Amino acid sequence: MSPFRALLASHGQATWNRSARELGRQGAWILALVVGILAAFAALGLILGGGALGWLLGGRLDRPVAVTILGAVLAFFGFGGGLIGGVLGGARELAWEAYRGFPLRLRTLYLAELTAGLVDMLPLTMGLALTGLLLGIGLAAPRTLLLVPLVLLETLLMMLALQLLVGGLASALVKRLRVALTALAVLAWLGSTLMSPGLSKRGPGVAARPAARPLQAAQVEKVQALGRGAARVLGALPTDAAARSLAQARAGHWGAALALHLYPLALLALVMGLGARIMAREASGTAAAPRTRGPHRLWSFRHPAEGLGRLHFQTIMRSHLGRFAFLMPLMTVVLLKGPFAQFKANPLWTVPAAFAYLSLVANNFVFNQFGLDRHGVKGLLLLPVGPEDLLKGKLLGLAAHQGLQALVLAGLLMLLDHAGPIPLLGGILLMGCIFLAQTAVGQWTSTWAPRPMAMDSLKNNSMPLALGLLSMGTSAVWAGLFGGAYALLAWISPRLLVPGMALLFGLVLTAHLLLLPAAAAALDRRREKLVEALG
Repeated sequence: MSPFRALLASHGQATWNRSARELGRQGAWILALVVGILAAFAALGLILGGGALGWLLGGRLDRPVAVTILGAVLAFFGFGGGLIGGVLGGARELAWEAYRGFPLRLRTLYLAELTAGLVDMLPLTMGLALTGLLLGIGLAAPRTLLLVPLVLLETLLMMLALQLLVGGLASALVKRLRVALTALAVLAWLGSTLMSPGLSKRGPGVAARPAARPLQAAQVEKVQALGRGAARVLGALPTDAAARSLAQARAGHWGAALALHLYPLALLALVMGLGARIMAREASGTAAAPRTRGPHRLWSFRHPAEGLGRLHFQTIMRSHLGRFAFLMPLMTVVLLKGPFAQFKANPLWTVPAAFAYLSLVANNFVFNQFGLDRHGVKGLLLLPVGPEDLLKGKLLGLAAHQGLQALVLAGLLMLLDHAGPIPLLGGILLMGCIFLAQTAVGQWTSTWAPRPMAMDSLKNNSMPLALGLLSMGTSAVWAGLFGGAYALLAWISPRLLVPGMALLFGLVLTAHLLLLPAAAAALDRRREKLVEALG
């Protein structure tokens, strides 16, 4: 067996063994069967949806607009997927440090990492949709079929290589988080001011209505200018060259079609070379050692849950992922002021959507509440406190982390989006309802499928596929349920929004506390499993 196949085989076997330890052999087979069936239906839908879009574009490759749209779609898959995957920390699959004692070439390790990264949820989803898209183009324009595999390979490799590169660079960003936060705050302020200099506040009065038409004309001109700038940016990307190569192949100009791939292949080689250098540095262990800190000040508490909550909050804030989460309020506001700025501004959807989106940040911590404890879980379980107090402490620590993010988002929405205090208070209560409901689910998954999380890195912190699907499903359910209640209350009477959401928050908190003993009993039964998986 070649070293490349041996790496992938060992990675697959280690993943299966970990699932078998957590769920049992029969549970692992049942989970694999259920996930396989769901994945088959999802893959069919992605391929058919991408194929329909490819069929529409493939029959119109003689039009410049279709080529531009295809280049933009390929850029979304290749560059967008790589950036999103790298920032979210799902870039690393193999344990590089474990292979230091083996005579492995860097090329073999890097290619094995790229191949293993393809089975992660985000690259797999985008890869299936991309395959359907290019197959649809090939069926609509049969002359392009010979070039379709090359475009598919270029786009997939760019997504995986960029994901790996951004994931390695993200650690350096987190180490300078204070500077990054300040710079992003200034950029968000300037961007919102430049993109909407004359926008009125929410709910303009009668005096503002006469200026509506000139303002709309100015917005249309601004959108057109942004469109022309976006077209120039897309034209400079290698994906535009790949799209134009398909158009040239459809016209029978194979020399020009192949020549257009020199630029994408050169940029792909550059990105892969940079990613390989980062991998070589991290795999060899030459990165700078973390600085040791002095002893913390002693502190006291009235209840064990309070002390455990403060301990968990400090653990989260010491992790790179916990500090990186405070970039999300800025990113949320940038989304509202950027891509979604052209939609009609209405607090019925903007404020709850912002807080619901921010609540997704905590899913990694909520669904794996003991992951950051790692080896310390042994001492944590030996403390003279009950399992209910342990879960309450975790809840308090997570609540402090999410609460600070909610306050940051509320302040930014008030300053940059001119949101009023009533919608913001309702939004904070909405986020609290989602947090409590999601944490109730996470208390079970934390003992059902525990896994260690890295403190000093953003890599290897992504959830397994089954937990990722569960997280997405429950987040959608809670956002729809509580967001619908928010919208209904705001539509009936804005004065009922805060009291109604406060009542709903109280009901969710009561339900959470009623379910807590059952979750504590499950924690008590799976203490050995926690120590085995984390210690």
